[in-house]
Amino acid sequence: MSTAVTTQLPAGTWALDTIHSTVGFGVKHLGINTYRGSFPGIEGHLVTDGGRITEIVGTATIDSLVTKDATLTGHLLTPDFFDAANHPTGTFRSSSVELADDGALRIEGELTLRGVTRPVTLTGELGLGQDPYGNTRVGIAVTGQIDRREFGISWNTIMDNGVPAVAERVSLDWEVEAILAGAEA
Repeated sequence: MSTAVTTQLPAGTWALDTIHSTVGFGVKHLGINTYRGSFPGIEGHLVTDGGRITEIVGTATIDSLVTKDATLTGHLLTPDFFDAANHPTGTFRSSSVELADDGALRIEGELTLRGVTRPVTLTGELGLGQDPYGNTRVGIAVTGQIDRREFGISWNTIMDNGVPAVAERVSLDWEVEAILAGAEA
């Protein structure tokens, strides 16, 4: 994101633009490469007041998971990983948001996967601007890390060289855009 925040955020509720947003993850595979997946089935909003972000809430539909292989996607949806049949959504809710004048962002919140809620910290940047249709938009690009085992996602196999097939640390890579639904005076 290249546009730093140079003005205060207008107050209001911002609706997630799902077409221009990506909620993804990356995990080391066989200790040699990062494999990525994403959840296109997302919805959410953020609320701003007094030039600050006061709330960020998002939900991902787990069975919307996209990877490069249908068989792998199917396995990730089973109880070995996300258990989509019993836990159809993952959610994030902010508890605090710090926004610096240069657009640097730090978000503390709670992530829920498989019915387990854990704290998570996301850092990145925020951009603010107008689209060609006169709408005010905000972009948030953040990353963070979780230990998937803390959410009950513990399936693994150890390779002959002692390296796990799937790393425990998972990077969260979220780039979301939202549109101001109505500015408040």
